[in-house]
Amino acid sequence: MKVAFFVHRFPVISEAFVANAAVGLIDQGHTVDIYALDGPADSAHERHALVERYRLEDRTRSFRLGESPRRRVALAPMAAFKIATSHGLKVGSVLDAGCFGPERFGLRALHEAGLFRDGGKYDILHCHFGTLAEAVLDHRRAGFLSGQVVVHFRGYDISKFLQEKGEHAYDRVFRDADAFIANCRYFRDRVIGLGAPESRTHVVASGVAVDRFPFATRAWAPDEPLRLLAIGRLVEKKGLRFAVEALARLVSDGIDARLSIVGDGPLRQALQDQAAALSIAERVTFTGAVPHERIARLLIDSHVLLAPSTTAASGDRDASINTVKEAMVSGCPFVTSNHGGIPELVEGVDAGVMTQEGDADALATGLRQLLARRDDWPAMAHRGRVHILSRYSIEAVTAETMRVYRLAIASRSPSSRSRRVMS
Repeated sequence: MKVAFFVHRFPVISEAFVANAAVGLIDQGHTVDIYALDGPADSAHERHALVERYRLEDRTRSFRLGESPRRRVALAPMAAFKIATSHGLKVGSVLDAGCFGPERFGLRALHEAGLFRDGGKYDILHCHFGTLAEAVLDHRRAGFLSGQVVVHFRGYDISKFLQEKGEHAYDRVFRDADAFIANCRYFRDRVIGLGAPESRTHVVASGVAVDRFPFATRAWAPDEPLRLLAIGRLVEKKGLRFAVEALARLVSDGIDARLSIVGDGPLRQALQDQAAALSIAERVTFTGAVPHERIARLLIDSHVLLAPSTTAASGDRDASINTVKEAMVSGCPFVTSNHGGIPELVEGVDAGVMTQEGDADALATGLRQLLARRDDWPAMAHRGRVHILSRYSIEAVTAETMRVYRLAIASRSPSSRSRRVMS
């Protein structure tokens, strides 16, 4: 099968799910091309090991003219010639505002169309964020892309984005795309509520490269420092302020606890100020963003993962977050929140503790409960690992993805395909 991935930027260290998804397909013999429609990632970004091992950047083409209108004009004749060679008179479609809409028609559409390999012919056009679906559908309508459009919703695209664009932002996407994926049942319900056809809306979780996370059971004694770990972008929905506050409560209990916060983002200074105000600044380490491979070592070196996700003021939410999956597969017990898609990941497994979201007292209580059960940690670790291996490995998730792809292709009819391309 020939598959095109559409992302905003690539590679992005916090979006390992894109690399994992590509590798899963490649390992099964499928062809994957990646198109970054908002440009390449910052060259200073660390690379996921799978990006380098599978040379995924060689499979990637990026739109590089977003901030260079003069270069768009200068390079337009070359792009037009290239597209005309593959598509003939269809090159004129880039000037059709009815086809591309006011934000993309003209030079942007021209240069985007020039990115597509082999005339843009694919079996599957997989939009890894709902916000990219309009662009891909526009290019398919113009004839620059062909294939079944699969739209993946991951969180901000059905929360914060809709606050800005309105609840009907995806009406045309739901009408014209061929299949829809949500990261969890919680998000699937949300997408269907927005208008996605229920029969074509599926749940496919993000996979974990389980072989990258060595397994070890954890042990802790009250006379040794307790090493806590939190991982994620430093943004509101990760709930890290509750982790800092819970740490302060443990310290007030007389526990020699320390917290490492891994990641970067706009709330870093606010979190540092919070730790200082609580007189625990020396107990909180901010590592910044780290390579994904280092996450495995940090998990092994930690006693407990904290993942207190919460609903942001913008409405942004988390699905069944990968940091908890990675903790479970590595044997690290966790305390998390009953937020978004997390309950369907952890309920019934007994590999950690789930608490009320947005509540530092509840998080601290959950930590105390977990510490009181430290004799059970080895059994909890084994249960968590088995759960992730069976349902969230790259192989398991790839099998589910392929099922959705095949359903999308089976739903295709010659009449609908030609109508979409020629309209």
